[in-house]
Amino acid sequence: MYGFRRTIIVMALLAVGATSVIFAQQSTPASTATYVGVTNCKMCHSDVFTSWSKKPHAHAFDLLVAMKQDKNEKCLPCHTTGYGAGGFTDVTKTPALEGVTCEACHGPGSDHNGDPNKITKTPSSAVCAKCHLKADIH
Repeated sequence: MYGFRRTIIVMALLAVGATSVIFAQQSTPASTATYVGVTNCKMCHSDVFTSWSKKPHAHAFDLLVAMKQDKNEKCLPCHTTGYGAGGFTDVTKTPALEGVTCEACHGPGSDHNGDPNKITKTPSSAVCAKCHLKADIH
């Protein structure tokens, strides 16, 4: 079932032109924003949090734990939020960044604090492609 779902996701990303975005160099302005964790997002976006918490992204890190891969540096970038980029470091220090949380797609939220202009509202397909179109995914 997982393979079929992954195939559908890949096809959808290809349909929206993800392939052209993957190889394009992106220049994004440097941000001073830091990761704040899903519990902060939940304060204002409880309905979205409730929906997200039932989805596979919310439990992506749990899969690593079950497979004893929760310290595997090849897996952590896609199964946590912000690993290697100032986000997730380990379960003790950054438990609110386990799994694929809001900030994995919308960017670090410290500057957002209710200002809709300081967060990525609609992430590009390139954000999804970073993990879902990796050649060496599993």
